[in-house]
Amino acid sequence: MTRLIAALSIALFAGTAMAQTAPSFEQADADSSGSLSLEEAKVALPTLDEAAIVAGDANNDGAIDSDEYALLVGG
Repeated sequence: MTRLIAALSIALFAGTAMAQTAPSFEQADADSSGSLSLEEAKVALPTLDEAAIVAGDANNDGAIDSDEYALLVGG
């Protein structure tokens, strides 16, 4: 729950500007695996540091899924 709150906080601060510049989830998922690795997320979201991306992994599975990505980009 704490990680979800952190991800939501990040999304609020990153907000609209990132949503306008961030690639779609499908574009960011370079290997078409259905989730983003930390490296894929870093490329897609260069304005976020690694800690923010890791905090966005709400279910702690080590990857960013489309719902988590939407929160990170403020969508």
